[in-house]
Amino acid sequence: MLKPYLQLPRAVHVLCVGTFINRAGTLLVPFLTLYLTKELGLSVTFATLAMGVFGLGSLVGGLLGGVLADLIGRRKVMLISLLGGALVVRGFSHLTVPWSILAAVGLFAVLADMYRPAAHAAIADLVEPTRRAHAFGLKYVAINLGFATGTAVGGLVATVWFTWLFWGDAATSAAYALIILFAIAETRPEDSPDESGGSDAAHASPESRGNVEPPSTDLSSALRCILRDHTFLVFCLASLCISLVYMQAMSSFPIYLDGLGFSSGDYGYLMAINGGMIVALQLPLTALFSRFNRATLIVVAPLISGVGFGLTGFAVTWLGFAMTVVVWTTGEMMAAPFMSAVVTDLAPTRYRARYLGVFSTCFSSGMMLGAPLGGLVLESLGGSYLWGGALGLAVFSGVLYLTIYPRMISGPSHEQVSG
Repeated sequence: MLKPYLQLPRAVHVLCVGTFINRAGTLLVPFLTLYLTKELGLSVTFATLAMGVFGLGSLVGGLLGGVLADLIGRRKVMLISLLGGALVVRGFSHLTVPWSILAAVGLFAVLADMYRPAAHAAIADLVEPTRRAHAFGLKYVAINLGFATGTAVGGLVATVWFTWLFWGDAATSAAYALIILFAIAETRPEDSPDESGGSDAAHASPESRGNVEPPSTDLSSALRCILRDHTFLVFCLASLCISLVYMQAMSSFPIYLDGLGFSSGDYGYLMAINGGMIVALQLPLTALFSRFNRATLIVVAPLISGVGFGLTGFAVTWLGFAMTVVVWTTGEMMAAPFMSAVVTDLAPTRYRARYLGVFSTCFSSGMMLGAPLGGLVLESLGGSYLWGGALGLAVFSGVLYLTIYPRMISGPSHEQVSG
C-alpha cells in the first residue's frame, strides 16, 4: 500500500513535510470568525465579511501565483508566499480598526494563496501522470495532518490567548520557507511542448526536448486556451459549488456551534476529526480508489458530503455533530486526490500552473462568496435553511460533474487550443 508513495521523488516528500509544518501552524483562518466576534466584539456579519475578503484575496493570489509560477518559477513564488504571509500575520494581532483588519486579511490571503498553484505545479513537474494521484494524495494527507494538529492545538490556545495563534502561524510559515530555500530546486520545465497535457517535459530526455517552444509569456494565449476549454470551465464551476458548501465548515459552522453553547475547543476537536480521518484513511483509500473510475468518484463525492452537511441541521449533541463531520469528510476523501490530477491532465504543459491557478480560485471564490452568504443565511433565516441549502448545492455540483463525465474518464481535453 505504501510502496507507490515511498517511490515518489524526494522533492515531493520534502514538500509534503514542509506542508505539514506550515498547515500545523495555519491558525488564523480557522479561528478568524471566533477571534473577530469573541475577542474583538465585532458582529457576525463583519466576521463572515472578513472571511469573504479572505476569499477574494485568495482568488487574486491563486491567479497571480499561477501566472508567476509559469513565468518566474515555482520555487520563487512559494518563497514569496510563505515569507510575505509570515510578515503580515505577525502584525495582525495589533489591528483593531475594522478597515485595517479587512485590508490585512485580504493581503494575507493574496500572499498565502500564491503558494497553492506553484506547489501543485511543482509536484506535477516532478511526477509522471500515472502517479500524480498518489503524489497529490500524499500532499493532501500532509495538509490535513497539519490541519488536524493545528485546529486541536489552536482551539485550546484560543481559550487562553488568541495572540499566540498569530505567532505560531508566522513561525511555521517562515520555517517552511527555509526548507524550500535549502532543500527544493526549481522544477519549472525550461522547455515545454506546445500540445495539451499528457507529455511531461520535466521527465523527458535531453534528446526529446530539443525542438520545443519555451513556456509562453503571452497571457492572452493562456486566457484564450482556458476560455475555449469547456470541460475545464464546467469542472471549475462544479468545484466552486461544492467549495461553497465546504467553506461553511470554517465560517458559519463555528458560529452556529457557538450559538448552541459549544466552545471553541469543541469546534477545534470536531475539525480535528476531519483532519484525523484524512490522515488515517486517505492513503489506503487513494490506493483503493485508484482502481476505480475517477470520474464516478468525483460525481458521487459531493452527494455524500452534501448529506453530511445537511444532517448538521439535525444534530444537537457533540457526538451528533461528530457523525456529520465523518459523513462529509468521507465524501471529501473520495474526490480530493483526483481533482488536481484531472486539472493537470486537462492543462497544456506550458500553461500548467495557470490552469492550477484558475482551479484554485474555485476554493477562493467559495470562501469569498460562501462565507458572507452563509453568515447572512444563518443570521437571517437560521441553521435549517443554511444546512438544507448546502445539501441542495452539493447535489447540483454532482450533476455538473456528471455532464462532463466522459471527459474526466478520458483525461486531456481535445478542446484545448495551445495558442
